[in-house]
This record gives sequence, C-alpha cells and structure tokens, in this order.
Amino acid sequence: MTHKRKGTLVAAAAQRLDADDGDRIEFFRGRLWIGYPKARAVLAKLERLYEYPEVTRPPNLLVVTETNNGKTSIVERFKELHPDVDDPLSDGVKMPVVLLDTPPSGDEERLYAHILKKLRPTTRVPNGKDAKLIQVERLLQGLQVRVLILDEFNNSLTGQANQRQQMYNALKGLSNGLRRPIVLTGTYQALTALRSDPQLQNRFPPMVLPKWELNRDYLQLLTSFEALMPLRRDSGLASEQLAPLLLSMSNRNIGELKNLLVLAFEEAVISGEERITAKLLLRLDWLPPDLRDQAASAAEYGMDVKLDYQARIRELGTVSEDEMDDESDGDDR
Repeated sequence: MTHKRKGTLVAAAAQRLDADDGDRIEFFRGRLWIGYPKARAVLAKLERLYEYPEVTRPPNLLVVTETNNGKTSIVERFKELHPDVDDPLSDGVKMPVVLLDTPPSGDEERLYAHILKKLRPTTRVPNGKDAKLIQVERLLQGLQVRVLILDEFNNSLTGQANQRQQMYNALKGLSNGLRRPIVLTGTYQALTALRSDPQLQNRFPPMVLPKWELNRDYLQLLTSFEALMPLRRDSGLASEQLAPLLLSMSNRNIGELKNLLVLAFEEAVISGEERITAKLLLRLDWLPPDLRDQAASAAEYGMDVKLDYQARIRELGTVSEDEMDDESDGDDR
C-alpha cells in the first residue's frame, strides 16, 4: 500500500508503514537518535576532548541537566561514534571511549574497583587504594582510552562527606594519572557538589542542557520525532495545538517527551486511529513529572490526584474543547 506519509518519514520508519502493529511499536520504542542543536554542541565538545593530546592537566567536562533530559543519550551516542576496536597486534581490544555508570555511595576504592570489574570482570581486584589505582591506570592505558565518561555522577553523592571527598580525590588522581580527559554527567546536585571543591570546579567546567522552551528548536524536535513514527496518518506534533500541550505534559523534558510519545504512539496504533491527537493524549494514563510527587503523597492516604487537563490547556491557550473533540480531519491514508 502507498502512503502519503512515506515522504515525511525517515527511511527506517517509512519501511515499516506496512508492518504489523507489534513491529511498528517495537521500532518506535527502540533507541532512536535525534541530533538537536544542543546535543550536537555537546558532541562537538566531546570530540574536541577526544582529539586533545596527552598533557599533565587535561581538560575535563561536566554535562549537567535535570533527570531524564538527554545527557545519557548524548554520551551513549558519542560512545557509538567511537566503538571498541579489535587489536590483533596486541591480542586484545582498544576502547577509545569508556562509558561507565558511577557507583552509588562512592568512595575512592569503590570507584577503582567498579572500573576494574566493569572492564575486566575476571580480574582479581587487589587490596588497598594505591594498588587499585595503579591497576586502573594500567588497564585504561592498555585499552588506549582517550576519554573516560562517568555517567550519573550524582549517584556518588549519597555517602558521607569524607566519602565524597575521597571520590573527588579519585577524580583528580585519575585525571593526572591518565593524562586524558574525564567527562562527568549529572544533575544540578553534581554541579553543586563540584563547586564545593575549587580544584574540581576549575577542572570540570559545566555544559548545561536546559529545559525545553516553545521555540524553533523545540518545534523542530517534534518534527523529527514525527518523522520517526511509522503512523499512517499525519499528527502534526509541531502544530499550534499539540506543541504546547506536549511541552506541558512532558514538563519541558526530552526524556519525558519521548516516554509520552511512545505511549501515544502505541495508543494510536492499537486503537487504529493512526495519528496522535489532543484527545488521544488526554486519555492516556499519564501525569506530568511535576505532579508525580504530589500523586505519590496522595496515594499514601488512598487518594488520587485528579488533573484537569482541559483547564491546564486553557491556561496555556493551546487548544479549545471543540478542537479536542474534533475527530473529523480528512483521512490521508
């Protein structure tokens, strides 16, 4: 069957227009990369760090934003652009980019042991902080690491003050020993923590991923998402009606937006509507992130949070009740 939407979709999505519902849903649930401007700027900065020569005090970076606002996706994309390479000459593998999650309640020894176990699960971890550090440095140098990325650095900030200071010391030691850049990602909690140590504040300048605004970049983001959706009818996510509604429902957060669009996509496919409308969005089992804590508190007392989306939309001035009830748009299948 020929669909008018084929010309507006990326090739991988267009190929799935005639696939069964399950295949289409699985495709859009998957990890899909959208190179929006701020993400490209972070990738460009990471690339400059990658190309930096070995020096005693290499430049580092802290990528900071709110939870679920795209930082992990960006560093995963960077890792994909610099994959591991088999090295037959050394009978091993080169890892130009090492991406690791940061251990919770971290201290210096736990960080070193975490790196060793993640990269060499069968390696015997030696006793003692200094011995672990030496082994970590040898391992990373043997892998020819150019950039070490520790994701969700805020995870390490739940321990005692002395443990946090040990983690800060570990970062300084690793940076000096490797002579290669270290990249941290984290929430604003991580930014606040690093500011408590003047040396780390200078060594890890922040690059912020802000919350989204109703502007050209956001509308282009919605257009890019729609181009990845193998739906058989146009939704117009970047329209005057849907764009502000989606911004409100996702609390201006790209991770929440993707989760919301996945739910909406599934509903559009399963219901047979084959497009996302305001009415469809409003019937989803969804609470904006800024209301979830309130909902959890209410649940403790056996109560529900009733969100009047129509009032919320009227406050935004995005779409009228008549438009929400209008399902009479032309069928473009």
